[in-house]
Amino acid sequence: MKVLLISLYYPPEANSTALKISDLAQHLTESGHEVSVVTGFPNYPDGVLYQGYRRSLLKREDVGGVRVLRTFLSITSERRSFGPRMKNYLSFMVSSIYGGLAAGRQDVVYASSPPLFLAVSGYAISRSFRAPLVLDVNDLWPQAPIQLGIVKNPRAIRAAQALERFAYEKSDRIFFYSHRMRQMVLDTGVPAEKTEVHPLWVDTEVFKPVPRPEAIAVREKYGMGDRLVIMYAGNIGLPQGLQTAIECARLLKERKQRDVLFVFVGGGADRERLMQLSQSYGLDNVLFIPSQPLSSMPAFMSASDALLLHLDKAPFRLGTIPGKLFAYMSCGRPVLLGLEGEGADLVRDAGCGVVIEPQNPESMAEGIARLSDPETRARMGEASRRTAVERYDRRKVLATLERRLEDIVTKRNPNATRAVTS
Repeated sequence: MKVLLISLYYPPEANSTALKISDLAQHLTESGHEVSVVTGFPNYPDGVLYQGYRRSLLKREDVGGVRVLRTFLSITSERRSFGPRMKNYLSFMVSSIYGGLAAGRQDVVYASSPPLFLAVSGYAISRSFRAPLVLDVNDLWPQAPIQLGIVKNPRAIRAAQALERFAYEKSDRIFFYSHRMRQMVLDTGVPAEKTEVHPLWVDTEVFKPVPRPEAIAVREKYGMGDRLVIMYAGNIGLPQGLQTAIECARLLKERKQRDVLFVFVGGGADRERLMQLSQSYGLDNVLFIPSQPLSSMPAFMSASDALLLHLDKAPFRLGTIPGKLFAYMSCGRPVLLGLEGEGADLVRDAGCGVVIEPQNPESMAEGIARLSDPETRARMGEASRRTAVERYDRRKVLATLERRLEDIVTKRNPNATRAVTS
C-alpha cells in the first residue's frame, strides 16, 4: 500500500500533530508499506526556521525509511495575527499539492486537519491519483476561530463555512479521535457512514516513568526543591489559557501557601506575555523552563507531582482530547485537568486525576489541594499509567488504524495492498 500523509507539521517539530503523523508514518513503514509525507519546513512554535534548514520550493529527505517532502510555506513569528497565519496556511495548501504530485502515484491520501485547507490539497492530489481521501479531523474548523473571535468578518465566516462543507463532502472517509467531535460534525449533515472514531495514542515505551534518581536530578537542577510541583509541559499558546495558572499562583502567594511551585516547560506564542505577567505580580512560585528535547520530557514529567492540562472554555472544545493528556498519563503522574467535555469524562472514568473548571483560579487552587495528599497522587498516577498502557498504547491503536486504511484502499482497488506486501 502506498500512503501519502499531508501535514503542516512534522519532526523535528514536536507538537502533537507532528508526533501523531510521524508515529503513523513510522508504523506503516515498519509494516511494509511505502509512505511519503508532504510537510512544511520546520518552524513551530516560534515561527523561526530550524537550524540546518533553508527554505526552497521542495526538499526531499529520508527519515527512518519514510520519504519526507518539504515544500515552501510562508513562515511567521506573528502567530497571534490572523493575516500572517492565513499566509502560512494558504502558502502550504498550494505548495503541498506540488509536493504530493511529486511523490508519485498513491493508493490513499491522508490529510491532517487543522488547517482545514489541507482538505483542498488532499482532494486535488487524491483525484489526480484516483485514490481515496481520508481527512483526519483533530480540531473543529472553522468553529474554533469563529467562536474565539479570530474570524469576525461575515464574508470570511461564510468562506470558512464553505470550505468546511467542501472538505467534508469531498473526503471519502473522515476520521475523528473523539465521539463528541464526530457528533458535532454529524449535526451539520455529514453522513454517519463516512465517519469513524480512532482514539489518539501514546508510545508507552517512550513516555514512561523514569528511575527516581533521574527525576530528582531534574528537580535539583532547576531548584524545585521539595515543593509540590504542578508542571505544564508543551506549547504555551493562546488556547491553553495558562494565565489561569498564573492567577492561581498569585492567589496561593496571597494566601501564603509557599509549598506549591508552578513549572512551565516549553515555548509558544503566549510564553513571553505570561513571563511578564508573572514578573509584574512578583511571583516566586512560578518557574519557566525553555523547550526541551522530546527525549528529555519523560524525565521532566516524572519530576512533577502533578501535570497540568488546561484549555479555555469554548463549545467546540467539548470534544477535544489533547494528545498531551496521554503522554502525561503514560508517565504515571496524576493530571490536573482544566477541560470540559469528553477529555474530562476520560480522566474521571479512569480515576487518574482531578478535573477543575477551566478559567477559574479558585477551582484550580482547590484541585491542587486535593492533590496535596501523597497517597492520592500515587493512586491516580498508577491509574494513569495503567489506562495508557491498556487503552491507548501506540502499537495497539496504530495496528487498528492500519487495517482500516487497508480496507479503504482494498475497497477502491483490490490489488493495491497485495502489490506492496507480497
